[in-house]
Amino acid sequence: MTSEPSAAAASRALMHTAAAGVLATHSVAVPGYPLGSLVPFVLTPEGRCVVYVSRIAQHTKNFEKDPRASLTVVEADLSGADGDPQASGRVSVLGDARRLEGGERDAARERYETFFPESRGHSGVHDFDYWAIDPVRVRYIGGFGAIHWVERDEFCLARAEWQDGEGGIVAHMNEDHRDAMAAIWTRFRGAAPVPNDVDDDAEPTMLASDPEGFHMRWGGEVAYVPYAGRCETALDVRKEMVRLTREARAATE
Repeated sequence: MTSEPSAAAASRALMHTAAAGVLATHSVAVPGYPLGSLVPFVLTPEGRCVVYVSRIAQHTKNFEKDPRASLTVVEADLSGADGDPQASGRVSVLGDARRLEGGERDAARERYETFFPESRGHSGVHDFDYWAIDPVRVRYIGGFGAIHWVERDEFCLARAEWQDGEGGIVAHMNEDHRDAMAAIWTRFRGAAPVPNDVDDDAEPTMLASDPEGFHMRWGGEVAYVPYAGRCETALDVRKEMVRLTREARAATE
């Protein structure tokens, strides 16, 4: 029997399900006021938010003047329970922004382009940079009565030993186990997506895996499937994939 996730785990899980959030920075153009706008982002396995912004963007100018920022995401179903949006889950990551360089930038680029392949052409239009928001504190609201401050050391995770082999796990699943991923998707989402005209999206594709779950893309949609618990080793990941596959297939029998 799976126990209820901690506020830290629940907040990370919600962040993993979102493709974009509201980035708030300290305005240079209107001093003393916050500037918020919707931006795509990815969450690293360690819990850092990564955004990709142009050097001419207002947010970049704001970052350079004052690195303090926040990124807020809300559950996809804004109606919440009984049609009340206040009952929807939401997370605000408060932290310090920094421009990524060297190996950190390369890793951020690889992960970001996996989720947003269209971003590959942006740097040819303007100079874009990857920025990480290193969490200082996190505000998590899971609905009425579920309101928490999550400290940095609870939200941020140590890098699992198998993460350097993530690419091999992803490649193995995409080469040999698309049928398993289709079964997991269907159980998790209730149905397979409506077919589209993109040939390379006709089957589910694993995008990335982290210690607490994995992302798939299928039919133009992206889904995050959580593991039952944190996977510390590659063997843990394998066991979780076997468990998820067996449960998915049993549900259709």
